[in-house]
Amino acid sequence: MGKVTATRTPLFFQSKLLCISVLYLFTTLFLAFYRSVSPTTCLFRSSPSDPIQSPLFYYPSSYGEHKYAITTHRHSCSSPVFFSDYGMVVGEIHNLCTNSSAFLPALRYLQGKADTFGGNFETQKRFSYFNYSNDEIKVPCGFLKEFPVSDSDRIAMESCNGVVVVSAIFNDHDKIRQPVGLGSQTLVDTCFFMFIDDITLQGLYEHKLIPQNLPDYKVGVWRIVKVFSEKLYENPAMNGVIPKYLVHRLFPHSKFSIWIDAKLQLMVDPLLLIHSLVVSKDVDMAISKHPYYVHTMEEAMATARWKKWSDIDGLTQQMETYCKNGLKPWTTDKLPYTTGK
Repeated sequence: MGKVTATRTPLFFQSKLLCISVLYLFTTLFLAFYRSVSPTTCLFRSSPSDPIQSPLFYYPSSYGEHKYAITTHRHSCSSPVFFSDYGMVVGEIHNLCTNSSAFLPALRYLQGKADTFGGNFETQKRFSYFNYSNDEIKVPCGFLKEFPVSDSDRIAMESCNGVVVVSAIFNDHDKIRQPVGLGSQTLVDTCFFMFIDDITLQGLYEHKLIPQNLPDYKVGVWRIVKVFSEKLYENPAMNGVIPKYLVHRLFPHSKFSIWIDAKLQLMVDPLLLIHSLVVSKDVDMAISKHPYYVHTMEEAMATARWKKWSDIDGLTQQMETYCKNGLKPWTTDKLPYTTGK
């Protein structure tokens, strides 16, 4: 009879625990190496619907060192809104924007000439327009004095017919911050406009962020719109609230809008933000909660304390007018509204 030779498994492979440990070690080393050499900091993000990770604009190191901001360390990879829904969201918002009947009826606005942009209506006169029931009534909503921007900027604003993201910097108080985590289609369907005054524009010139003597400016995704503020109000803060509250007048053909303070950075794709907070909730508006205050009076006192508004007497008079016309401190009786503004 022939001999049967038994082959033995090497001792190294006889331990399952050892094999698993070695596999885990090599996998960890591979992932660490991939992360270190990857141009993005997200692992295995290759779908066209995934967030854009490359910087949208490179700033000089000296720009904005003296500016203040509410910072965040959240990366777009950990966006609170799931990017797996991005394709569906883009399609749904696009269909809404092309269906103009979904946004009717439209308001009619009072036209005319006045010494001031808002018209200086008495409080009770403004109150008379609040109970809007007649489509033929024209309501006062600013623009009784021309909003002074260039013709090319005005054409671009009127041509934005989908989603618009708006911000403003007056008196060079903040710096331009690029949004993070935009989807590839968002740059096609969304307009980004930053309103500035001449003082802010001079700062951009000094840091060489934009060339001088050009009709149009752009910094990253933001189209820069210079407002000739000397033709509006003396106080830069007064001019800054015009694009904040009257986006629907500045962009008459846009269907959705987002206002973001210049001290903040947009960390979520605007299409996902609008869909999650407005479209899916079937509401007209979503308002962010103030990170520190729950009542207008608290904000007014902070504004005076930190000298964000130089006219303290005017601020006092404004708050007294609010209280005279019914402003009350916030209580739980105002829920579901979480502020008293």
